[in-house]
Amino acid sequence: MRANKYKKRDMPKSMTLREASDFWDEHSFLDYDDVEEVNFDVNLKKEKHYFAIEKDIAKQIRQVATQRGISAETLVNLWLKSKLTEAI
Repeated sequence: MRANKYKKRDMPKSMTLREASDFWDEHSFLDYDDVEEVNFDVNLKKEKHYFAIEKDIAKQIRQVATQRGISAETLVNLWLKSKLTEAI
């Protein structure tokens, strides 16, 4: 059996999602003998907002997105971010 090179107190008791990601990027659960199973919920859904656009504009957006190999949603977000950056 592998020797535990970390003490239980070295593992943070509570972490944000970012902190847990950073922690486990640098550690292995195999280094901890005294761990217990836990359950938690994570909501990774993005909030969506819908805006009406003309049918022919939507068709053109889909065509350009397909040509670029990206989704129409990604293309619209890239374009809007660019325009907002110019406007600010």
